[in-house]
Amino acid sequence: METVKAPNLKVLNKTHENKWVAVSSDYKKVVAVDDTLRSLQQKVGEKESIIMRVLPSDVGYAPGCRA
Repeated sequence: METVKAPNLKVLNKTHENKWVAVSSDYKKVVAVDDTLRSLQQKVGEKESIIMRVLPSDVGYAPGCRA
């Protein structure tokens, strides 16, 4: 089984918390930021990017599943 390496998200900071963010596919720069996903998608258009919601730094998230 191949291990997936975690992306380097150092381009994100406190100002991005609780917002939708589009980052370049190499994770080296922020392409756009907005409060809503719809608005962010309009800003990004057809540019190749990775879109994510940035959680507050004091919130942990661990995905899980039930069998």
